[in-house]
Amino acid sequence: MTIVGLSTLYIILREEPFEHVVRDVEHEREEDERPDVWEIVDDAQHPLTHDNLKLVQSLYSQGYSFTIHSPYSGLNIADLDESRRRESLARLKRSIESAARIEAKALVLHPGMKARDQTISQRLNEESIVTLYDYAKSFGIVLALENMNPNTQYFMIEPSEFEEFFERNSIRLRMTFDLGHAHIGSLEKDFVSRLSDKFMIIHAHDNNGAKDEHLGIGDGSIDWESITTQLNETNFRGIYIVESFEKPYESVARLREMLGPSQS
Repeated sequence: MTIVGLSTLYIILREEPFEHVVRDVEHEREEDERPDVWEIVDDAQHPLTHDNLKLVQSLYSQGYSFTIHSPYSGLNIADLDESRRRESLARLKRSIESAARIEAKALVLHPGMKARDQTISQRLNEESIVTLYDYAKSFGIVLALENMNPNTQYFMIEPSEFEEFFERNSIRLRMTFDLGHAHIGSLEKDFVSRLSDKFMIIHAHDNNGAKDEHLGIGDGSIDWESITTQLNETNFRGIYIVESFEKPYESVARLREMLGPSQS
């Protein structure tokens, strides 16, 4: 059975306090709109501080399941400044430790960003990913590296970057396939055909192909019928996380319907 969950990004976008995460997780909803799992975004206004983590642990004790999106604002694991890179790694390691305390199903990781000297920054990016993979593994946490928006300076935008990474690094790293990011570069079908065996999480949201709008599912130009058919043919049995800023619960229901009865 495929799991369909929801990211708390929409709560951050609304500039609501972390307590509203608890409110929304516990809120009774129609069955088709009810997330199977929640992706807690450990960033911005919602860092997993001691108090915030206690709130999530309380939800976990009630039987709720989670993934964690590790922090990204102001962080760069490929930073040429070694002190800043180490600060980024330290912050991400704390997120891994938080994920372990709620037995998160996976932790989403952003790659580093390109510098003027891409040879060095690429090496640092890969070294940092391996370091974080090993740290997550020591806590029993699955690390899932995300493909990024083509309109940014991040590494790991094209399928070939992931293929080359896996050729150079013999680790069992998993992927977070961000469908919205891939759509901006018209890369969604390539990612699925070439790398679906690495997918652990799929970030599902829509856009019109030019910018990262995080629209409700079906409200942009993604061909959902085609892509869900392709994904179903791969027998993907990981976790779908809806990342829509608009209509988040309606998008959960829409995605379930698009995936079909065998996936619900």
